[in-house]
Amino acid sequence: MSGRILIPFFFLLCIGCATPRGNLYPPAPSQPDVEKIFIVRHTWHTGIIISKKTADQYLPAIRDDFPGVNYLEVGWGEKDFFTAEKGTVGLALKAVLIPTESVLHIMPFKNHPFWYFKEEDFIELTISEQGFINLAQYFSNSFALNSDSTSIKVRNNSNIGGQFYLSREKYHGFKTCNVWIARAIKETGFPIGTFFALTSGNVMSQVERKK
Repeated sequence: MSGRILIPFFFLLCIGCATPRGNLYPPAPSQPDVEKIFIVRHTWHTGIIISKKTADQYLPAIRDDFPGVNYLEVGWGEKDFFTAEKGTVGLALKAVLIPTESVLHIMPFKNHPFWYFKEEDFIELTISEQGFINLAQYFSNSFALNSDSTSIKVRNNSNIGGQFYLSREKYHGFKTCNVWIARAIKETGFPIGTFFALTSGNVMSQVERKK
């Protein structure tokens, strides 16, 4: 295939990555059932904060965890690096170069997320009820489960708190934590591109620009 053919093909591929799913976003003004989610940034990675009360309907794997809180932040990353007491160059290279095990990270919050993040690291999105269901299903599908359908908790050696759960997905250089979050956002119908969403800055700038 010549370079002249590759360039427009590549361009169309990137445009397609940002195509909204159906007519889910933005919710119609007349739509009564909407949900608020929050896209947040922690320096190099991003997460999505959701209402625990609503999430409990769709995330059976963690329904009984985190009693007494109002919000849950969902993140994802390479198992050894994410859960390590201290990240190393060796762990980072392994995460990028070799498909490896991954984990979901759930961080509970009692108060509104606004109180925990700087303004530039916090974006609120209003999504449809079906968009939220799609998002929750995306999260749910990532959990690795025991034979009795319970989640598999992973020891947390880091200093970031919360709880890690084994994921059934593999982490690699083209499927980073931020790509995973971008794909999650796209499930809501939001028109985010996932192809270049390798960094937290890209994810946040896309959401801010297109919300």
